[in-house]
Amino acid sequence: MEDLEKNLTADQFSAVRSDAQRLRILAGAGTGKTRVLTRRIAYQAKALRIDAQHSLCLTFSKRAALELQTRLNELGLGNLVTVGTFHSIAYAQLQARWSDLHITVEPKLLPNREKFFFSLLPNSFTAIERSFILNEINWCTAQRIAPTDYLATAEKTNRRDTVQHSIVSEYYRKFVNAKRQKNCIDFDDILELAIQFLSEDTKYAAARHWKFQDLFVDEFQDVNPLQFALLRSWLGTKSSLTVVGDPNQAIYSWNGADSSYLNDFGVYFPGSETIHLSQNFRSTPEILSTASLLLPSQVPLIANKPSGPLPTVRSESDEFTEAKSIAGKVMDIESGSGEWKNQAVLVRTHGQITSIVNAFTEKGIPFRVHTDSQTTSTDENENAVRILTFHAAKGLEWRVVHVSGIEEGLTPIAHAINEAQQDEERRLMYVALTRAERQLHLSWARKRRFGIQRERKPSIFLKEISSVVTAPPPISRMRAKKDLAKKIREFRSKWREETIPNSVEPPLTNKLEALTKLRASIAKVNDISPNSVFSDEVLERLAIEMPDSRKQLKSISGLSPLITDRFGDQILALISEE
Repeated sequence: MEDLEKNLTADQFSAVRSDAQRLRILAGAGTGKTRVLTRRIAYQAKALRIDAQHSLCLTFSKRAALELQTRLNELGLGNLVTVGTFHSIAYAQLQARWSDLHITVEPKLLPNREKFFFSLLPNSFTAIERSFILNEINWCTAQRIAPTDYLATAEKTNRRDTVQHSIVSEYYRKFVNAKRQKNCIDFDDILELAIQFLSEDTKYAAARHWKFQDLFVDEFQDVNPLQFALLRSWLGTKSSLTVVGDPNQAIYSWNGADSSYLNDFGVYFPGSETIHLSQNFRSTPEILSTASLLLPSQVPLIANKPSGPLPTVRSESDEFTEAKSIAGKVMDIESGSGEWKNQAVLVRTHGQITSIVNAFTEKGIPFRVHTDSQTTSTDENENAVRILTFHAAKGLEWRVVHVSGIEEGLTPIAHAINEAQQDEERRLMYVALTRAERQLHLSWARKRRFGIQRERKPSIFLKEISSVVTAPPPISRMRAKKDLAKKIREFRSKWREETIPNSVEPPLTNKLEALTKLRASIAKVNDISPNSVFSDEVLERLAIEMPDSRKQLKSISGLSPLITDRFGDQILALISEE
């Protein structure tokens, strides 16, 4: 037991040893959720609270299942615990049930829903239209919405209509009928059939509840209504349930996932216990501070790693220049070490990948492009820079992360219109930033081609992570400093990074010059523009407000907490000098 308790924080150990029958572990990015989940299973088994052979651990991908199984093996459980995805466990259940019922002609499993469905569509549909209809059907089956109910539900929930909802409804119905006629099932049908068998036969359900008495679910924020219904069917009255998840990484609602099952766990399972994991072991304080600005209402994670370089932001003329800039940065960081696999380039859409691939090919940089649907583990020893979307990067981490295309229309994506969609885009960006361990480099293009080349604007997310909005100073203080502020503004248009007008009073001139030089120095060391450190407006406020403590420094509107944390003492020292 002592081995299982080593190197755990107090919160992690509480989650491992809790004897709650219904337990929710809220685990932020990089807080060791897999470590805690597997150690909880091992601890509970060795404490004889659960029987490993009657335990089931569920996740959402083969890669994650393999990782869980490997860790459980290392903890001495061998293959005693059943580990798998919802679909793999349900399919094994179906095959056993068909055998018990002596069904000789089993439904044929469709390995590729897309290929089967696209064969039903006329050639007149474009690739975008085909993908849209399929994605709507995927959403429907995850939400357990029948073809007859789709039209009303789509209109009620304001679903996008790249293809008219009535047409989607028609081909959804044809898809269901075609599967029935050919005696085929797809992966979501597996879950529905598993639920059906359990609901139809109480003795059979009781036998399943005996087989799996203690259930553990990873990434619970990604559960959809269909998976949750199956989970409820697998739970008996005496079953225990432990779930691990992070509401801040809920990024799949577009595909049917519903994070309310995690957020409202106590409503679905009254009397449950919740434990929070908030100590991050992945990223530097600078990276975590940057990411936390995207979710200001959430309690920020606590960094356990030492300080590192500030995240950088670059703007480039177009997507081709941006791609070349990323390639150059990747090579500078690698600088002969040969450790390409420690870096990754993250993009919001697949359309951004081509220009990056071309730039890497030109520079001779080894790379691997991942897809969102990739479920198998890649060779960890393959020494290549990863190029992948924000969604595909979830659950992964690298020492250095480059995030491309931080522009309005991409991040957040243009079709994220309502508040829920925009919030999900915010969480998606948060996921992208928290993949970085040591270095984080952000970039955007002032022009990007979407059919035709268009002017772009920096994402609102860039504005949010470069400064913090605080309450304005009291009116009396503002009036007292009004004349001084006006005088500084008169000369702002003449300012340069190394030159302050002599007509400003000498004490103020010295402070402005010293702060400007400090800003330039910080920018040079971190390979960012001086305005990314703090703006001219902030420079003005510092000179006017004359803060004499870190508390007052934090009240300066527009001054990033990253700068305050790392350079606050230097700024205060410069301001206090006579």
